[in-house]
Amino acid sequence: MKLAVLGSDPDILRLLAAAAAQGHELVWLGDVRPTDERAMARFIPRLDDRRAQWELLLDRNIADAVLVGRGTAGDELRGEQLKRLATEAVPLLVVHPTTESVLTYYELDMVRRETGGVLHHFNPVAGHPIIPTLAEWMRDGHPSIGEIHQLTCERRAVSTQRANVLQLLARDVELMAAVAGPIRRVSAIGPGVRDASFASLQVQMTTDGPASLRWAVGSPVGSANGLQLSLVGERGTLVLRVSDDSPSSEADEWQLETSDGTETDTQQLTQHHASHVAIEQFAAAILQGSATEEVVVSTWDTATRAMEVVDAVDLSLQKGRTIDVHQQQLTERLAFRGTMAALGCGLLLVGFAVTVFMTVLAGVGGRAGQMVVPALPMVLLIVLSLFLLLQAVPLLASKTKKRRNGN
Repeated sequence: MKLAVLGSDPDILRLLAAAAAQGHELVWLGDVRPTDERAMARFIPRLDDRRAQWELLLDRNIADAVLVGRGTAGDELRGEQLKRLATEAVPLLVVHPTTESVLTYYELDMVRRETGGVLHHFNPVAGHPIIPTLAEWMRDGHPSIGEIHQLTCERRAVSTQRANVLQLLARDVELMAAVAGPIRRVSAIGPGVRDASFASLQVQMTTDGPASLRWAVGSPVGSANGLQLSLVGERGTLVLRVSDDSPSSEADEWQLETSDGTETDTQQLTQHHASHVAIEQFAAAILQGSATEEVVVSTWDTATRAMEVVDAVDLSLQKGRTIDVHQQQLTERLAFRGTMAALGCGLLLVGFAVTVFMTVLAGVGGRAGQMVVPALPMVLLIVLSLFLLLQAVPLLASKTKKRRNGN
């Protein structure tokens, strides 16, 4: 499989190493960060950054799939690039999170469902075989420590800048939701929304289950990244430690420690080759049928749910209160309703302003102004009638699609 890279970062380097080990070829490169140039030279000796020509990737003859990292592009440009590529059904494997805006995730999910293209996200802390077991213990209780009452996640971060902390939160939230279930409510405390440092960020979360969830930025140990996920039970604590401090490493270290008050058992778990698994699943989805299990065409809905939580955290910091997490899919009909609602509010405001203006005009303009006023109700009636007729557009569109599908 021929791969293209749009945007470099440490996660892209790991994905490229896994792709090379599986026999895939890197044929196109764009938006390489200066700090990644030497490492990228391992895969392409002659470094030729073609970021200005990224639209060439819309042609499937250039590459079979595109790996998308952070690079140097801003959120607006990267979002536009992803939407263009997704519209052309170009297979994408995107490092999560790719932008801070959940709206971009909604739009990409809608485009992907319309085109049926392959759209995967890469989260190195999700997908370990131990996660389903943790979810079972969370739901039914642990044999040694009993029923689980709390789940806490402490994240060590080299940088506590806002952007970096929110990126780590987006990843960890996916892991926490996989263990405890969908997150319904969020309450964040600590920094101000405009603060440069988010080192004091703490997030309380609730799910449909009885256990409470908490995420916080922990004190960094040396210059290491990593997380500690703790399940607090009736008779002890179960701690999962994940060390992802080495971008050049192909696998993170996962360790499980169980303490029931009398003894502590430490278990070194199987190394999680997240990048290798991601490339394998991505290639299987593109080939459609090469895998023995059912192929997952898209994992974007999982990434979107994580970004909804991050968006709720940001809103909670702004408003200083608990925020409900609304997990939904953006569809054409939902987008149309939003547009019509905004347009309707605009018409009401404009109509009120025009009425006031024409009334004043009639008062100060004498007979000429009074002649204009009688026509105002008819103009407003016509405009509002057209607006109401527009509401039938989704019904006509759905009937057209049914006829096409029937033929």
